[in-house]
Amino acid sequence: MTLLSILLSLALAETPAPPAEPTPVAEAAPEAPESAALPTPDELAPWQRSFEGRVTPESPHYDLEVLYFQEKHDEGLAESEKRRAADPSDVDLYWMSARFLFEIGERFERDDTTIDKEAHYQRMIDVAEAGLELAPEHAHLYFARGIGYGRLGTTRGVLASLFMAKDVEKSWVFTAKSDLKYASIGDKEYLPCDAHQALSIYYRLVPDWWIVGVIAGTRGDLQKAMDHGKEAITCAPNLIRGMKEYGVAQVCYGQKKKSPEVLEAGLDTLRAALPLPVRKETDRVDLRHVQMLIDDPSLACEYSRDGQQDLDESKLEK
Repeated sequence: MTLLSILLSLALAETPAPPAEPTPVAEAAPEAPESAALPTPDELAPWQRSFEGRVTPESPHYDLEVLYFQEKHDEGLAESEKRRAADPSDVDLYWMSARFLFEIGERFERDDTTIDKEAHYQRMIDVAEAGLELAPEHAHLYFARGIGYGRLGTTRGVLASLFMAKDVEKSWVFTAKSDLKYASIGDKEYLPCDAHQALSIYYRLVPDWWIVGVIAGTRGDLQKAMDHGKEAITCAPNLIRGMKEYGVAQVCYGQKKKSPEVLEAGLDTLRAALPLPVRKETDRVDLRHVQMLIDDPSLACEYSRDGQQDLDESKLEK
């Protein structure tokens, strides 16, 4: 897909009305090459849909928003931390720092020894919680806090991190139910839509076992996983990450509940993600994973972008 076609499609998408189920794609489009350039903010801006919460040049710390769009996450983190040290009362700098930390962590596989991922995500949590001390009802900070705890959990393993599950759920439910409206340049972060996507992952990966309810005070729910997945793509259509996670939830549900119709609908959703435009580097990873999941749907229930989770109930009971 060319840059022009991406921008024209954005221009025509002022008030998208997505179908109840994504339309199947007859033949998967080739994955965008690694060298394909993302549009610049100036190229994208004239075609951006305008609504409350859309980042504009008048938005606070617009230069940091541009660095996030350009995926210069190390530079963005250094600058946001510098400003936060100079003005610790600026709440926006806390979620911006936390977001840069998350994106930096996503570069590394779970078993990469060049980074201490647990310490990295704990730093992200600490930054978000420091911001929440200043603004206890700040939905963007709650989202960042939940992401930090969620990634710390998948790094350690879901079953080893159930004590954190309630905090993760609380953070994302708070954001999803809030009146926050936010979309970064190029829709690389889109709230509350991304909070619904996160909850879809949460309710799929946390097992629906009675013992989990006892330990964590919450448990998984595949119907909720599908409901939040659908809410995410209704809220923010045509994003690879949202389509991927909704499709994964459907495929998992179809297998666990022995529903061939839902399983096939999930595969259709995954196929529909393949020709969507790449907006961020992790989209390229997601496209590879989408094809992997189409080729082997049995991976769906334990799937996480940073590596498969071990959800063997016998290990929890020991």
